[in-house]
Amino acid sequence: MEAYTAHLRYYPGDPLEEIRQEDLDSIAEGYGVKAALERIENRTFSDGMMREETLDKAIEEMTQDVITVEAGDEAAFRKAILAIYRKYRSPRTPYGFWGSSPDGERVARAIAEETGGGW
Repeated sequence: MEAYTAHLRYYPGDPLEEIRQEDLDSIAEGYGVKAALERIENRTFSDGMMREETLDKAIEEMTQDVITVEAGDEAAFRKAILAIYRKYRSPRTPYGFWGSSPDGERVARAIAEETGGGW
């Protein structure tokens, strides 16, 4: 595991546009970091409405897109996180960084606060 790891959790309607692995690959290559996308979909469509039962579910099981960014260098990590926030904005919930390394969360949260995160 790299020294800086951030799991950026975006729930439906949070990002400014659809999160795409191709965009993350470009950011990762540009800043020398690793970036991966995991899509978790647990919503169902019934009675003409999109629904999801979240009671008693772990946060990792709820519908979301999770961008994982890893780097060994804080400067590169910081630049990559900033590029992701510029494209999609920062996660908005208190759980938006759940599972990140302490240093990764510290940096990702600080950048969100410094920039307003796009909200």
